[in-house]
Amino acid sequence: MRYKWLILIFFIFTQLVAQDVDKYLSLVRAGRIGEVQNTLPGLLSKFPNDPGVLFLKALMTVDGESAIQQYRSLTKKFPDSPYADDAAMKEGEYLYARGLYSQASVQLRSVPMNYPNSEHIQRALDLMVKSYDATGEVDSSRHYLPIFKQKYPDLDISGYGITAMKKVVKTQPKVLIKEPVGRPIAGSGPWVVQVGAFKKYSNARRLKMNLNQNGYKVTMDEIMANRQRLYVVRVVRYVSREDANQVGIELKNKFGLDFRVLKKPVN
Repeated sequence: MRYKWLILIFFIFTQLVAQDVDKYLSLVRAGRIGEVQNTLPGLLSKFPNDPGVLFLKALMTVDGESAIQQYRSLTKKFPDSPYADDAAMKEGEYLYARGLYSQASVQLRSVPMNYPNSEHIQRALDLMVKSYDATGEVDSSRHYLPIFKQKYPDLDISGYGITAMKKVVKTQPKVLIKEPVGRPIAGSGPWVVQVGAFKKYSNARRLKMNLNQNGYKVTMDEIMANRQRLYVVRVVRYVSREDANQVGIELKNKFGLDFRVLKKPVN
């Protein structure tokens, strides 16, 4: 009887922690980063081995390479956690954003393979197909898409151009995305959209060039954070926070980039 009570208490405790994590994730999505940063040390102190708290910690980590290691550790240690698929997806988005398309395609493919109940399956396939396109491996898209469609009948693969994939393109096309109507115009305002922070200069430069080629005004700055030199990539500058946030959402949807809206950063 006592054993059953212990199980019940543990279950209730776990549910309460999960509710807290979900609340803080909602704050992150709303751009209320500061509130989460202030609370995170307390959560880590109370629940150092909770997968939800560890996912939140990785999400709030500024250094992209450190964050990716945390996501990988989470999926390895807690493969059945409700946050394992989120961590796996974040890793795929990170690899894609860095232009590491071969690694990204493998990682993104693992989401529908390993997490059948994930809410990220459609997006994982979107980025997987783009990754294969970037490396000229259109045959791989043609191979995997019918498999996943059979496994997940509700998936929408109509926009991938399956019939057009019969012509395999060996060279990587240079795609310039025209600035859509309604995108706020970058100027001399105080707001910027930070989309990456890297230890390696080459990684930051790769992301900057990719965004430049797609029509965004981008800067790359050197900063010091936690006694580490980082190279941050920012899309600049906008008159209002709302304009900057709109651009951040666009970058998230197009390239899988997490973002932070900052006002007049020193560097």
